[in-house]
Amino acid sequence: MKRNYSLIIGLILTLLFLLIAVVGSTIAPFDPTRRFTDVINVDGETYIPSVRPIAPFVLDMFPLGTDHVGRDLLSRLLWAVRPTMITCVGVVLARLLIGLPLGVLSGWLSEQFWGGAIKTITSVLISIPPLILALALIALSEERSLSIFILVLGLIGWPDFAIFYQNQTATLRQQGFVESSFALGSSHLAVLWRHVLPQFWSTLPTLLAFELSAVLLLMAELGFLGIFLGNGLIVYGADPNSPAFVAIGLTSDIPELGQMLSDFTRKMFQAPWEMVLAAAVIFLQVFAFNMLGEGLRRRLDVTR
Repeated sequence: MKRNYSLIIGLILTLLFLLIAVVGSTIAPFDPTRRFTDVINVDGETYIPSVRPIAPFVLDMFPLGTDHVGRDLLSRLLWAVRPTMITCVGVVLARLLIGLPLGVLSGWLSEQFWGGAIKTITSVLISIPPLILALALIALSEERSLSIFILVLGLIGWPDFAIFYQNQTATLRQQGFVESSFALGSSHLAVLWRHVLPQFWSTLPTLLAFELSAVLLLMAELGFLGIFLGNGLIVYGADPNSPAFVAIGLTSDIPELGQMLSDFTRKMFQAPWEMVLAAAVIFLQVFAFNMLGEGLRRRLDVTR
């Protein structure tokens, strides 16, 4: 039997990130919000992380270096995985809970008013780029909490699920076993529950895995554009050319991978490794979800 390497790799990486999400905060060496403003002397060299960021592998104290405002990057990455994973899972579940029933309803009642109305709404929403819609809706909210992100990203993404299950339901509606069930006296609800919905379980895990990848990419795009979890905070530091304090970065009270991609221009000149490390973690997560989805597709493919 041929090994399903996509499933193996995807499952291992996904479980690894789930483990980090659970225990990352307990193994982080420092508080992720702590700025190191003190002078650090090592081997005759003087370091002040809040004034001059430390690159990775320079100090054992900061194995991945510090960010542009003097915080330990290893600690921030270990903390950042949890809120990002929670948001992705919450958004995908919200999209599923909205999109699956609406898709089934519109596919089953495709020739009736309600089916057509749902199709129209779905077509309108899916024609609007999700990034633009997310920017507009989140910008209107006064806070950028976890619940707001789940609500907004869930509301704008359910049409993908709806269209898939709408087409599947419309196809199954024409099958002979459905007509036979009606002939035996079964109600519409009974046919849906006993014969139609069970047909979806083999595709559901694959769709969820791929949707996790899509949501993570959307969160990364939002973070890059300055829309991220938590309250935006401007960090001030000493100006080396004057006794005044100046703004040295934009951050959040919640460590999150999308937020670590924000303020791109400033970070690329002050601490480019922060962007590289955050992007690498996001890439590995997207890769894990895509491999998991592909592996599940092969494993659950009943046509093979």
